[in-house]
Amino acid sequence: MQRRDAMKKPGTMSDAHWELLQDQTSSLARIKRDAKADVAAYLSHPEGRSTGSGPDPTVPTGLPTLLLTVIGRKSGEKRTTPLVFLQHGEDMVVVGSLAGYDSHPAWYLNIRDNPQCWVQLDRNKMSATARDASQAERESLWPKLTAMFPNWGFFQRQTDRP
Repeated sequence: MQRRDAMKKPGTMSDAHWELLQDQTSSLARIKRDAKADVAAYLSHPEGRSTGSGPDPTVPTGLPTLLLTVIGRKSGEKRTTPLVFLQHGEDMVVVGSLAGYDSHPAWYLNIRDNPQCWVQLDRNKMSATARDASQAERESLWPKLTAMFPNWGFFQRQTDRP
């Protein structure tokens, strides 16, 4: 397992954003806490989020972000999380990396149990049905995803999860 400080800074990211990302992925508790704050920030200023040009300095510049709302598999309540995504035709592709930690993100476990979900792009909200990518889709999409955000490659090497 590689150390977190072995992550490579994406060329599109400023030094300040890079240091913030390293800090933000330092623990699962930090990731969960920040996700709640990121949802509030997205909802208060949604413009430009889907293109990565939103006003929030805590979101890496140039990375498109959506809000995914799922039904909690245990609570039955709606749960919302911000996710970087890749637009692929009409599909929005998200990565359940959880920064390379060994457990799947809660949102992934929730949509695995109930694929009905809601997506917000900027101010536009829509219902959606989530699904896992096929192996062929993964092989095709992974280079595009890691070109957009190289740390996904690093995070993938940190875990045995697919």
